[in-house]
Amino acid sequence: MLYIYWKSEHLFLACDGIIKGKCQLNIPAVKVKIGVLDLDKWELDNFLRRFTPFEEALRTNRDIQALKPLVQQEDKKKYPTFEKRDVIDNILNNPSDGNAKLAFASEGISFCCHPRFLKTAPHSHSFIEMIYVYSGQCRQVINDTAVTMQQGQICIIDTNVHHQIEPAGENDIFINCLMSRTYLKEVLIGRLSGNDLFSGFFAKALDPNNDVNNYMVFSSEQSEKVRQLMLYLLAESFDRSLWSDEVINSYMVIILSELLKIYTESRNNRTSYIIKEIKLSDLILYIQEHCNDATLESVAEMFHFNSNYLSRMLKQVTGFNFTDILHEARLKKACMLLNNSNIAVAKVANAVGYQNVNFFYQIFKKQYGITPAKFRRENSN
Repeated sequence: MLYIYWKSEHLFLACDGIIKGKCQLNIPAVKVKIGVLDLDKWELDNFLRRFTPFEEALRTNRDIQALKPLVQQEDKKKYPTFEKRDVIDNILNNPSDGNAKLAFASEGISFCCHPRFLKTAPHSHSFIEMIYVYSGQCRQVINDTAVTMQQGQICIIDTNVHHQIEPAGENDIFINCLMSRTYLKEVLIGRLSGNDLFSGFFAKALDPNNDVNNYMVFSSEQSEKVRQLMLYLLAESFDRSLWSDEVINSYMVIILSELLKIYTESRNNRTSYIIKEIKLSDLILYIQEHCNDATLESVAEMFHFNSNYLSRMLKQVTGFNFTDILHEARLKKACMLLNNSNIAVAKVANAVGYQNVNFFYQIFKKQYGITPAKFRRENSN
């Protein structure tokens, strides 16, 4: 196959990736934006791997105060979100205070290459952060847990999650994709209908009282499709054109859909979906505290989940369905009331959510082998 492309002022003829010759042309530089061509991959790779003055100073152990003037020399295309803010103060010392100063691109999504050799202080954000490991690895601490990501893996961090990034080596290159709440609400969530995994995750991020501290790590390192999509996305984000916003939004939806496939295919193995472990205790506690009137729909709404997804998640993680968990919570509360009060059995049944007293007797005896009245006699204080 014959390819023709321009670089600088030279016309190159390539057959099956082998350069056959070149000729001098008096034409302006033209870039062929086809992500699968080796030329474009090389340009992106070279762009991401080259040291900025800031990274070079960090690499050679320059005095930290001496780095401040280098901020003005930074490659703003490579680190577009930093703009003129003080990188040293806001990233090393108290990066969470710099959230409001981040300059998001139009529509509220921005990309930046994380500076190598830099250890950030523990911090949190008011926006969603997606980290893609382009090369090497990314070592960070999230909620006091050490997390090491390998090349090709993706991590999505919720708002207000405390994390700290360890110094990256020369070949450790990872991209931060920052998404504002406005972007989630007005652009992304509407395009994710049917994607329960992310629509629920992002909906929770929009809650101003969100304190669940979620993050997700996806083992996408074996997915060639995700790698190619990320290359397209990065090329578009670092070399923007008139239609880049719409192109980037579309790539984001496709990438998240591919991550959902990866998660679905691996859910029977050891999952990296940390939200399960973190939210499970909150879910169970909420059901216990509201067992008298809790329903699958009300709990799903409380935690910003699709009810069908919540039902599947509970079954997968606990081995029990929602009804089993609800009955257990009600019966435990009934035992507490029987042991520590003189409330009539019928009123105990009503208090824990059973309007049919006969059904309460049946399910209680099935669980404990005795009637509620006998349980009270044998265990009452």
